[in-house]
Amino acid sequence: MRHKWLILIFFIFTQLVAQNVDKYLSLVRAGRIGEVRNTLPGLLSKFPNDPGVLFLKALMTVDGESAIQQYRSLTEKFPDSPYADDAAMKEGEYLYARGLYSQASVQLRSVPMNYPNSEHIQRAADLMVKSYDATGEVDSSRHYLPIFKQKYPDLDIGRYGITAMKKVVKTQPKVLIKEPVGRPIAGSGPWVVQVGAFKKYSNARRLKMNLNQNGYKVTMDEIMANRQRLYVVRVVRYVSREDANQVGIELKDKFGLDFRVLKKPEN
Repeated sequence: MRHKWLILIFFIFTQLVAQNVDKYLSLVRAGRIGEVRNTLPGLLSKFPNDPGVLFLKALMTVDGESAIQQYRSLTEKFPDSPYADDAAMKEGEYLYARGLYSQASVQLRSVPMNYPNSEHIQRAADLMVKSYDATGEVDSSRHYLPIFKQKYPDLDIGRYGITAMKKVVKTQPKVLIKEPVGRPIAGSGPWVVQVGAFKKYSNARRLKMNLNQNGYKVTMDEIMANRQRLYVVRVVRYVSREDANQVGIELKDKFGLDFRVLKKPEN
């Protein structure tokens, strides 16, 4: 019984904090930034680890680089927070405004990929397309827009003026994306491309889902390294090191991922 009461108290407490944060966000939108800035130290003192309060802090940070680090930290530490998509979108907008279009496109497409309930889906897609246009990567827009349209039927992609977009082939229960011409075909070879090793399961799972949605065959394995449990994400499997390395280069170009080519025969 005591345990149930504690859960109830914690739930009420978090709801009250969320209501306070939403109230201050409304003040920010109304241009009453001074009021929020004056209240922020008290909120941070009472709720130093609340994701909503941390989002407010980042929002009130004048230095852009510092704010981006705070947004990034929030999405990493609290990926399921209702403010995670807001933080991810803010980071994408900042990169776009700075003219860092390659980084912006990667960040902006993560919003519809990772936050299906976000209110920023349309704007993220808009800025992603503009980022790709700025770098001359119109084909990338043609690749991702059908995926997003499949996932979000209400998304308006007619505004982009892009024709001959790749078709998404539907199967049940998964959606499979045709691999671009020239990409080595994944099969049963011994070579894999390792693209991440994470302490947090949620971070590894997010990357795996992202790559799966983009047509890659991906595994996630648990390993022990230096007495730490890590979750490794690998794109599998290729018949030669050269094929795996080609896929690794493609992943680095598209997603900014560092990679290692490993020989890992199936047991």
